[in-house]
Amino acid sequence: MTLKVNPKGGSSRRPLKKSWPLIIAGTAALALAMGIGRFAYTPILPFMISEVGFGATEGGLIASWNFIGYCIGSLIPILPFFNGRIKIWFFGAVAASIFTTGCMGLVQDLNWFIVVRFTSGIASAFTLIFGTSLILPSIQALGKITISTSHFTGVGLGMALSAIVVSLMGAFNFSWNELWYGVALLALLLAIPVIALTPDEMPRQEPKKKTEKGIFAFGFITITTAYGLFGFGYVILGTFISAMARSTPELISTEPYIWLLVGLSGIPTVMFWPWLGRRISGDFALMIACAVEAIGIYVAVAVPGQTGILIAAVLLGATFMGITALALLEGQARFNGTVIVSTAVLTSAFGVGQMVGPYFAGLVIDKTGSFATAMIVSSCALMLAALLMLNPQRLSKFRN
Repeated sequence: MTLKVNPKGGSSRRPLKKSWPLIIAGTAALALAMGIGRFAYTPILPFMISEVGFGATEGGLIASWNFIGYCIGSLIPILPFFNGRIKIWFFGAVAASIFTTGCMGLVQDLNWFIVVRFTSGIASAFTLIFGTSLILPSIQALGKITISTSHFTGVGLGMALSAIVVSLMGAFNFSWNELWYGVALLALLLAIPVIALTPDEMPRQEPKKKTEKGIFAFGFITITTAYGLFGFGYVILGTFISAMARSTPELISTEPYIWLLVGLSGIPTVMFWPWLGRRISGDFALMIACAVEAIGIYVAVAVPGQTGILIAAVLLGATFMGITALALLEGQARFNGTVIVSTAVLTSAFGVGQMVGPYFAGLVIDKTGSFATAMIVSSCALMLAALLMLNPQRLSKFRN
């Protein structure tokens, strides 16, 4: 293997070695808070629908409240109160995520489900934002920009691990609430490397000087809007794909592993999209990724049988985590301020899209008796997001 030289001089082997504990800590944190805390709901939802008696509307409503919590939780870290306390709050968010995951198995009333999932949403947002603000600058300080978003593989890892746990426990006829206990135990195990390996908070950088103020500001607005549309579009299939497989006779055999396929597809592609972004520009890569995901979701209802939903699962997993990683980097580049503020603003827009998507889709699915309309709307939203991902600063080059 050729030993590369980093821009600061010296070999890249030592910084890479120092990066691994950071990557492991961030990966484990996102696995437990996002891959499990947020997304374990998807493979468990079919069991809740059949055993608790919920319909798609109730299932979507519970999911939406989780995303409302996520949206609110993404804005709170902007407050100066958290300066110098990020690591403490990060650990608190990790603990809250594990606790609320276990609490899902303790309640049965719709209102209590909403309260627990709302709190879980706040915890997951805190974990993402505080974790990213600890991990990303620490890796970038080592000169390893290429792998600075690699901890987002934790989302796919958590999804895959929770899908395996749910499928195995479901095969042995464990009840829906015992499934929640199983994934909560998995999250607790993942907390060990988080506590052991998380770095201390780095001093905050001074905000960038506002060069090209108008175009730059508008560029951040467009990517924020696009990111919100992306949240709305991806989450519809992301919430209902397992329920879709379980409730459709010709797809029912895919239900035990369809969410696992989504998670596994995302693990190797999280670093691909930022890599592509460095070669063709971040906004072009984001446009392509959103368009690919839009096509995948449309294929889920346009292509009959198992082929359509399998293609959709692969393309959903292969894009949505990569889009998250790349959008945060692209947003940071377009923003005149600190990484924690740009991440919080983007994540809040993402959260708005996510809290609207599941409830809207649940209403449409119950009213039409089909998943098709909701998926087509989702696909259209992602296509619009793809167009808005392009940096409007490019237009100034044509005017000059």
